[in-house]
Amino acid sequence: MSDPSPSLWVVTYHYVRDLPRTAFPRIRGRLVSELEQQVLWLGERCEMATLRSALEFLAGRYQPTRDLCLLTFDDGLKDHYQHVLPILAARSIQGIFFLSTACIEHHRVLPVHKNHFLLAKLDFDEYRSAFLDHLAVFSTQTPDSADAARAQQAYPWDSPDVAAFKFFLNYRLSEELRVRVLDELFVYFLGDESAFSQELYLSWNEARTMQEQGMIIGGHSNNHTVLSNLTPTGLKADLATCASVLRRRLRRQDLWPFCYPYGHSYSFDAATIRRLRSLDFVCAFTTVPRPIQPGDDLFTLPRIDTNDVLTRVPPAVQPKQRICAAS
Repeated sequence: MSDPSPSLWVVTYHYVRDLPRTAFPRIRGRLVSELEQQVLWLGERCEMATLRSALEFLAGRYQPTRDLCLLTFDDGLKDHYQHVLPILAARSIQGIFFLSTACIEHHRVLPVHKNHFLLAKLDFDEYRSAFLDHLAVFSTQTPDSADAARAQQAYPWDSPDVAAFKFFLNYRLSEELRVRVLDELFVYFLGDESAFSQELYLSWNEARTMQEQGMIIGGHSNNHTVLSNLTPTGLKADLATCASVLRRRLRRQDLWPFCYPYGHSYSFDAATIRRLRSLDFVCAFTTVPRPIQPGDDLFTLPRIDTNDVLTRVPPAVQPKQRICAAS
């Protein structure tokens, strides 16, 4: 039997930090030491790709002798400059870093991250009660138990209660309500948003330094919202702003990739893809977990989460111990 054809594995990461030494040790992230171990393991199993070599493979113009692996990092976190860049640069590995532009440009904390840090700060029942109490001032909407299965699929590393709450917050509430309630809770429990933002996210100078060291920057929308929920006018404005700010603030790149906020198949639609193509993005990544083969659609490219690497990427030599899951 002949060996299977090589695949491209795209791995996604979010927070990468020494969690026990931070002010928010309960944030679901990857430890720096775990990232180092995982990069070494992947390098033994795969050819570490660049965005260009991955696209050449997908176009059928490059045939590697083993699987390819491309590393991606979402949300433009300062973690990526402080902890990830040194690891990748020392090994001449290119990472793809996806930025949501509003948080860097206007020193805002994205609603998705306000939720993460409130979850890390408070007992979950206390936080959920506070959120729903604030929401009740403006709306009678509450989580729907019918969403339970879909929520667990969207957030497989969370408990059912947390997954249901995240799904309600991110997919069922309007942007206006979500932002309004999270803004109030964030200020009350965590303080000044601008100062927090500047500690959480990359600066433009840091992003340019990453480009200088061989990394690629991509778009992650302007406001990190569910793009399929936007009106045509809202979608156009969000993506056009993202593309414009990236190209104005950063160094020139021949290739500009994109990844969808939240990344599930229902978080974007055909209109999103048409708009991305019109803005000269070359590809877009989801969070649908599977390997990629030549000929796959460049605007629905799958990625696996860092937690799934050792169970999904076929190992050359099985590691003795599984790396602790995070994120």
